[in-house]
Amino acid sequence: MRRFLLVLYLLLAIGLTGYGACWAEPTEHGRVVIVVLDQITLADLDHPTFEGLLSRAAVGLLNTNTGGIRNVENTHVTIGAGSRAVGTGAAFLAFDANESVHRVEAGEEFRRRTGVESAEDGVVHLGIARIQQLTSKVPSPAVAGTLGSVLRSEGLVTAVIGNADWDSAHRRHAVTIAMDQNGLVDHGSVGRDLLRRDPDFPGGYRTDYDHLIERFREFSYADLIVIETGDTSRVDEAAGEVLPEMLAAHRGAALARSAEFIDRLLNELDLSRDFLMVLVPTPSSVAIAEKDLLTPLVMAGTGVEPGLLTSASTRREGIVLNIDVAPTVLHFFNINPPESIIGRTVVSLPGAGGLDDLSQLNEGLVLTHTARVPIIKTYMSLQIGLVLIVMLSILFRDIRLIDRRYLRQLMLLVMSFPLAALLIVPFGPTTIVGMVTGLIGLTLLVGAAAVWLSREGDMMPFVFLALFTAGTIVIDLLLGSPLQKQSLLSYDPLGGARFYGLGNEYMGVLVGSAILGAATVLTRWPRWRGVILPVVAFSFAITLFTVANPQLGANMGGSITASIAFLVTFLLFLGVRFTKRVLFIGGGGVVLFLAGLTVLDFMRGAEQQSHIGRAARLVFTGGLVQGLEEAYNILNRKFAMNWKLLKYTIWSRVFLATLGGFALLFFLPVGQMQEFKQRYPDLYRGFVGIILGAIVALIVNDSGVVAAATTMIFAGLPLMYIFLEDLR
Repeated sequence: MRRFLLVLYLLLAIGLTGYGACWAEPTEHGRVVIVVLDQITLADLDHPTFEGLLSRAAVGLLNTNTGGIRNVENTHVTIGAGSRAVGTGAAFLAFDANESVHRVEAGEEFRRRTGVESAEDGVVHLGIARIQQLTSKVPSPAVAGTLGSVLRSEGLVTAVIGNADWDSAHRRHAVTIAMDQNGLVDHGSVGRDLLRRDPDFPGGYRTDYDHLIERFREFSYADLIVIETGDTSRVDEAAGEVLPEMLAAHRGAALARSAEFIDRLLNELDLSRDFLMVLVPTPSSVAIAEKDLLTPLVMAGTGVEPGLLTSASTRREGIVLNIDVAPTVLHFFNINPPESIIGRTVVSLPGAGGLDDLSQLNEGLVLTHTARVPIIKTYMSLQIGLVLIVMLSILFRDIRLIDRRYLRQLMLLVMSFPLAALLIVPFGPTTIVGMVTGLIGLTLLVGAAAVWLSREGDMMPFVFLALFTAGTIVIDLLLGSPLQKQSLLSYDPLGGARFYGLGNEYMGVLVGSAILGAATVLTRWPRWRGVILPVVAFSFAITLFTVANPQLGANMGGSITASIAFLVTFLLFLGVRFTKRVLFIGGGGVVLFLAGLTVLDFMRGAEQQSHIGRAARLVFTGGLVQGLEEAYNILNRKFAMNWKLLKYTIWSRVFLATLGGFALLFFLPVGQMQEFKQRYPDLYRGFVGIILGAIVALIVNDSGVVAAATTMIFAGLPLMYIFLEDLR
């Protein structure tokens, strides 16, 4: 029987992994024109002047993360690299080749610095060496100027026009989008002759759009043309120096002139062949202060239908990444991106929605992002305080700080919060007050149900909470994660670490609640053990499937955690002794499962791969040295993130408090853990599995301390709940 159940579990876990997706093929092309309209918001597009563009375009929200801080230098270099990069302190220094710099022509100075000759009408970036040095220190495969280099290697021509010069300072960072890895753009014009004197405009100069359109016509033969409009950036530079009403007036005028220019540009394009992007690489200073960190992206032309934008990077309607811009340009020219470009092609979803839908999505994301930290910190602080009070009540039974009945109820409420944070999503709160009120109400409702079930015995509250929580997460994953995509306890699109599937917060919740559910069901109904164990095997396998499947959970760290924790827990339930042979077979099975999962995702097309397959591609397709370097970068990033979280976040304190309390109960009160083990053997085995899962999660995940902390909720609190009752 044991062997049959074990084989059933392994077959189900390994067999349920395949899933497919399809992406549009490239079309015949003309040229790509990227208009940089920087530091505006989505709300700025909701203006009559942009109606002509939006009527024939698809729109999306652009995640603006970089390899460093979110500033204009880093955002532009990142777009040109197709991977997270940095350029702070160097990205502005681009010039026309015949422009005078330090009393010599920029082209001559560029040749001294790079050994590369430029065309007479070329554009050179004198900060390229510094940019490459900065980017080489980022734990990513980024190489600044990759987009331009790939286009040149394919015989395509690049051009850049315009600048965002402010006062007497050069602001030529748009060049980093089109330049190659040597800092060269084939042709262009970025000098001050593109500005016109305007004594009423901040800084005294603004873009001369008549000259800009003339330069576009001059370089219209280029395959990629990047146009910096400039004025919106100048207005943002002046934000701290101009009265609010004047700033609004200047901003409105700059937007109107930019929109008029784009309309003129559309008349120069053939959208049946050409491809237009209106790109906002950087949020405005006001937007950053308001946590409105996603910027608008507008695409029009061949292959684009009005609707919302998406990409395989996010798998989210209306959300794409800045690193998706470079592969989208290459896709237009039927060019496969190099391995250093980790973004995916942006595509349109016809009829999926418009600007109003995107605005509603953005408002919800900003609300969740704003509310996340204070709510989660409050929840975690309450959990730490509760653990300390409960431990004092257990260790010093004569001291009654709070009635133990109330403490048990409070613990059930704390365990109810992760579920409540999912269930609130369909209610769609629009304010922080509404979100907090809803969370409190749902937590009380779920907790009250658990308290009511406690009349049926100590196990029933945990049966209810664990199965309800795990079941909700699994169903949500099978449906495409609509709840997790908007839950404040889940991943944050504005932060940009994850956009789809199973985040580390709920991965820990799922592993912990699934094991606790199985353990409490076995404890509550021991006579039905023969029936329950096959159900547990099937449930673990289905849960592992949803975690590991690249089209569902797509969580490699979660796959490792769940496969080890579930297998060990199930073997404990079967009463298997952990001999060397069992450890070897079990470990080998886990390795084979994970290898099979990686190979399946790796074999799919690059546009269909999850981050699991993409990581494998980086490690295994670039040669031994590069592969080892990429593996080191991945491990280094995981270690750095975990170290940062351990040092600076409350998650580490929650994990250590819960784990410490659990460990202390193994020794004090003396003999009580042994009695617990004898009275609740399956629950004890479940706790062993949960602790193992927490430790594995801590080791193998980018933010492992987060997953470990949420996993321990379902071991530490139930044990303390039971210990509050005198077992002796």
